[in-house]
Formats: sequence, structure tokens, C-alpha cells
Amino acid sequence: MDYLQLIAEKPPEKAALITEEHTYTYGELAALARERRKTAGGARRVYFIKKSAIAQQLIEFIAFAGTDNVPVLAPQEADTEHLKDIVPPTEACMGAMTSGTTGRAKVLFRTYESWAGFFEEQNRVFGVTSDSCMFAQGSLAFTGNLNLYMGALYAGASVAAAGKFRPRLWQEMILKHSCNVVYLIPTKLRLLARGCKAPLNCVKSIIAGSQGFDKNDLEAVKAVLPNAEMTLYYGASELNYITYIKDSEMTGDRTLIGRPFKGVGVSVRDGEIYIDTKFHVDGVKCPATLGDCGSIDGNGMLHFLGRRDDMYNINGIKVSGLKVESALLDCGGVEDAAALAEKSGGKDLLTVFVVGRGLNKTGLLQKLHGKLTEHELPKRIIFIDALPKNESGKTDRKKLQTML
Repeated sequence: MDYLQLIAEKPPEKAALITEEHTYTYGELAALARERRKTAGGARRVYFIKKSAIAQQLIEFIAFAGTDNVPVLAPQEADTEHLKDIVPPTEACMGAMTSGTTGRAKVLFRTYESWAGFFEEQNRVFGVTSDSCMFAQGSLAFTGNLNLYMGALYAGASVAAAGKFRPRLWQEMILKHSCNVVYLIPTKLRLLARGCKAPLNCVKSIIAGSQGFDKNDLEAVKAVLPNAEMTLYYGASELNYITYIKDSEMTGDRTLIGRPFKGVGVSVRDGEIYIDTKFHVDGVKCPATLGDCGSIDGNGMLHFLGRRDDMYNINGIKVSGLKVESALLDCGGVEDAAALAEKSGGKDLLTVFVVGRGLNKTGLLQKLHGKLTEHELPKRIIFIDALPKNESGKTDRKKLQTML
């Protein structure tokens, strides 16, 4: 079995992919991918897909997955020259690009089973069935998008895909195609909620990443998607989905990220999260850690306490960047925040970037005094219009470093 066979077995007249320009049926998608597959050949190698159109990205991925031209969806601007001579593992059907810990792009390879073998479980948790029409936005070079597209197509669902970053368009597509599932990263979900002039009553399920989302965000989203159940997940490209939490279980505790998916084991050793799963990329030995810190409470729920490299040594005292960011987000008017350490006069200083309205340094520090210790208070506050984000919606800290 490969992804082309999976698509070809679905009802050929049913809508599979709906873009702003065209609706592709399962039959059409399979035919286009089959034709494109005829061009595959030569020695086993990595095939980088750098198309801008979502439909072309998907067609090429389906076409080449399962051939010796192993597909890797990459951002158009990505430097892949140092990766072109990689020979994929024998069982790999796809690869995913990641910046890794060094900041230099690398490729993580997957077998068909390491993704497709988990689709039923993720669809169960996310509420995706053959009757679903799922709205999503953005490039398939973001692995989260690609995974949920393929999971939806596995179920025989339809996917309405917006290529443009325009919340008004997203709203129009959701209404036009009666989308009952919405998948957006938290940043985009907030923008959709803020721009909606009327409730989107057709939406029954919302899927989003758990980090950077809290009960206040939930209330704003539920105000415009009142009939939807929200599921927040914690996961990683290397290990797939790890934990999830439903909106009814959310509290004011931003660290709470839920229970493990079926088939996934989670433990904490010396404050570090370890994951045991068979749905991982090639080369990973489980239990594996991502360098994330956490704890498990009495109800078996995982709490995310930041990354190991988010701990800053400020004048000999360890300060959690996540704790500082959470305290900032709890201050009225703050919409987004990021904490970094910078060198100044031979010392490490805690600097924060803040997005918000009606804010000033004095007022913000007054609010933080009741939430943080003296050592955790930022020494420098930089107000900006928006934090730079990567494809997955996470704050691009390398770009922030260049702004210091």
C-alpha cells in the first residue's frame, strides 16, 4: 500500500481537495498523480518538492511517495544543496525537512506505516470521518498540514485548502463549503476568530497545537465557532502526535497539554519528557526525548514546562523563558510574547519581545511584579507589531536574535 493506492481506492467522484481555484475529486487526484509518477526513475534519491500551489504539492507528494524518488516537501526558499546526495533508507516513502538543533536543515525519513498506521487514532481523537470537510491553510512543507491532509484523505474526507494568508477568505471558504472541521495553528485561529463578523455554526471540530493557547483564547474562538469541540495536541515531526486535551478539560493552567494518544507512552525522567511510540521517523530510538521539560499530574495529564534550552542563566540564577512568557500573556493587552537572553556588558540580560495594544514598559512591569520574582523580571522590553513565525507557527527565535 502507498498513498496513491489509498487515494485511488476512494469514491472517484467525491471531492478530495478544494482550493480557491479548483475542486479535485479523488479520481482526478489519483489520475494526475499516476501520470506524474511515470516520470519517476533513476537511482534511489531524495526528490525535493518546491511548488508554491498546494494542489501541485499534494499531487507530487502522492505521485512520488512509494517510488525511488522519495519526496520531501520543502519551502521554496530552503537551501537543499547540501542534502541532494542523501540516499533514503530502503523502507522510506517520504521525508520531512527540519532545521534541527544546529539550525542547518536536515531530512527526517518515514515509512508508510509510521504515518498511515496512526491515521485511525488521530482521526478518532480529532473527529475526522468520511463525512468531514476540513478547512486548513498554508503550505504542505509544514508537516502538520501534510499529516492532517493525508489523515483526512485516508478517512475519505474532503479538504478545503486556502493558500492565501487572508482570514476573510478563510471565513468565506468555511461557509461556502460547509466545513465542519477546522485545522489552524493557534496564531491563525486567533486571527480567524478576531475577523469573524458572524458565527461559523457549521464547524463541529477544531484542531490546533497546544502551545501558546489558553482558556482566554478558547473563549474568543468559541464565541465565533459556538458548536465546535476543540482538541489541542502536543507533538513533533520526529515522533508524531503525543498528547491531546479537549476544551472541556482546559483550565487556567497554560502548562496542561493532556493525555497520551492510544499507543503512545509518556514518562518524565529528571524533569525531562520521554516518549515511547512506534510512529516515529527513521533512526529514532525510543523512549526518546525532544529536550522538553515537564511533569505528569495525579490524573495522568502531561504538563509542558518549556524546552531545556529555554532555561536562561541570568547572573547565576536559572530563569524559565516559558514562565516569563506565560506571565506576560496573562497581562491584559498582551497578545503574544517571547523571552530571550542577550549579552550586555559581559552579563546575560533577560529581554522580552511583546505584541499588544495600549502597553508601556512601566505598566507592564507593575503587572509582572505580582507574577514573577525579581530575577525573572525582564530588563529590556521591546514592543513589536508581530513576532516572526516559522511554517509551524512557532516563534522564530533566530530572527528575534537578529533584532536585539
